[in-house]
Amino acid sequence: MFVTFSSRVTGARLPDSKLLTLHAICARVVHLSGAAQAIGELEEDVEEKRVLAFDGSSARLLDHLMAPFAVVPGVV
Repeated sequence: MFVTFSSRVTGARLPDSKLLTLHAICARVVHLSGAAQAIGELEEDVEEKRVLAFDGSSARLLDHLMAPFAVVPGVV
């Protein structure tokens, strides 16, 4: 399947086809590896659970929720 991007706005920057290809490859690997299902389950937990479990069983959920904050801009 091929997607063609276009714009009616003169000079508009369109998505880089190489990055879109890389994204498609990564998505396919995630899907085929079964990771997509695990990510989906985490996202369901995010919507359903309002508190973390006292026994530590929700550590994966906490890790998933904290991941966006793990990268500090400018720090390698």
